[in-house]
Amino acid sequence: MHVAIRKHTVRFFAMIAMMAVTATALSAKKADTVKPSEADCRKADYIFMEAIRQQALGNDDAYFSLVQRAHDLNPDDHAAAYYLGYDIMSIAGKDSTRFDYGYRLMKNYFDLNPSDYYSSYAYGAVNDHIGNINESLRVWNKLDSLYPAKTEVALRLANALFFTRDSAAVSRTIDVYNRIERAKGKSIPLSSRKIQSYLSTQDTVSAIAEVHSLLEASPGSIENNVFAGDVFALFSENDSALAYYNRACELDSSSGLAYYSRANFYKTTGDSVAYDREVFHALKMESLDLDTKLEIMTSYVRELYPDPAQQPRIQELFASLLEQHPHEVSVHDLYYAYLLAISDYAGAAEQVGYALDIDPSDERKWGALVSLYLQTDEFDKAVDAATRALGYHPESANLTFMRGISHGQAKHYDKAIPDFEHAIELADSGDVKFVSEVLSSEGDMYSAADDKEQAEEHYRQAIAINPDNLLALNNYAYLLAVEGRDLDKAERMSYRTIQERPDDINSLDTYAWILFKQKKYTEALVYIQQALDLAKEPAEELYSHAGDIYFWNGEHEKAVELWQQALLIAPDNELLKRKVAHKTFFFK
Repeated sequence: MHVAIRKHTVRFFAMIAMMAVTATALSAKKADTVKPSEADCRKADYIFMEAIRQQALGNDDAYFSLVQRAHDLNPDDHAAAYYLGYDIMSIAGKDSTRFDYGYRLMKNYFDLNPSDYYSSYAYGAVNDHIGNINESLRVWNKLDSLYPAKTEVALRLANALFFTRDSAAVSRTIDVYNRIERAKGKSIPLSSRKIQSYLSTQDTVSAIAEVHSLLEASPGSIENNVFAGDVFALFSENDSALAYYNRACELDSSSGLAYYSRANFYKTTGDSVAYDREVFHALKMESLDLDTKLEIMTSYVRELYPDPAQQPRIQELFASLLEQHPHEVSVHDLYYAYLLAISDYAGAAEQVGYALDIDPSDERKWGALVSLYLQTDEFDKAVDAATRALGYHPESANLTFMRGISHGQAKHYDKAIPDFEHAIELADSGDVKFVSEVLSSEGDMYSAADDKEQAEEHYRQAIAINPDNLLALNNYAYLLAVEGRDLDKAERMSYRTIQERPDDINSLDTYAWILFKQKKYTEALVYIQQALDLAKEPAEELYSHAGDIYFWNGEHEKAVELWQQALLIAPDNELLKRKVAHKTFFFK
């Protein structure tokens, strides 16, 4: 019975049926002693053919069960046994007993039917996969003798011979490759295999001769000259390598492959000037495919972007890429990533915008655009981008939330609150972190709108559903500190945030301010100084709090200095003006 081998493995749920198979395997002695009846043999044939039909329909579980049943009825049917063995091995996993049983079934079939090409090929591939080299050699030698015109078998045989690591076997490997070459002609893949075989026995002379043989077969081939350059570069024969790369470029001055290969050669030899020149040349060539250009550009940018002096050159390359591929999202995405890495948020937003004009379906990219506008304080643009995004993704809770944040930053509190409420309606109720984040942001909006009662209520709700919402804990604690009430509760919440985020400036500032309100001035000074040490950008509120804390610790000159710094940031703050003018503390 001959049926083409399966082209895919059974699904994992067939493992359940495996229990019955194991029972059959362990009771094989009984099957060997009881001859199946003629009726059972006919029934097994019918069931096996039905199994093949179920396989063709994609019903893998039914297929497996039917093959198993056919084998149970007629263990002498080696075809059914073979397919059962194949499937047992497919799902055996780490169960060596089952795997070995399946392997034996396949081996038995091969021994009896080596001319069954598809089944024998699969059995050989199994041996290749598990590293059973001796059995691989036996299978491929047999198949090669039966089907000498099958190139795929000859390649498998050569591979098995190579992995024996025996010099005589390597010589046979070369013979097999030569036979394939006579039938198919010279090619880079075959020459690569032959060179690998030569090098395994340290025969560099034959390896180089193979390169020359390939070139003689097609001296005008750009690919062959590039390959020759690669091989000579591998042998550190840099002059010869460069000669072949140059020859490839001369054969076709528009060949992206040639220039890209020469660029990589200069890179590996440390010639940065030549590498830069070749990269610029390669990226400006229309013939070089976009994926390769992006690969070059990604590598080039990754190496050079930390150096500010290289930015004009990188920008020039991106300008060239965009001129050639203005409608390729991948180019805008790479440029966006670069601009983001150098903190050019406005430029990054522009590139994301171009990418979205080409393909507006990417929800995450819309979120990135809104975030970039928020980063650059372009709040109206952030609102507009979020509104446009919702036109494509009206059910997006995240984009609705981001529009609410954008409205809030623009001080459109009456528009922010409805967005937050709608975001909660759209959100998955099980996503407590997201809902808590929205509630916390809503609390921030109410606080900014001077509705302290609603702010406190929303902070409470945010913390109730997610006690680990550190931002809600911090902002609620700060609200209580500003109000001057429930300071012990505020201290507990704030202390939790600095335990979790000891380097967060806002958390340290909040905790220091609560301690100040509790008149724990010495402790407050420790934490406000930590916040000042970590601050990379000036902040009016931080300097103002620090000035007050230093003043109450008796360091009046330092306090005035900090108040002056705060006043530079907020020149219209009347309380700060009074503190600086009178060099003393005022409550209001």
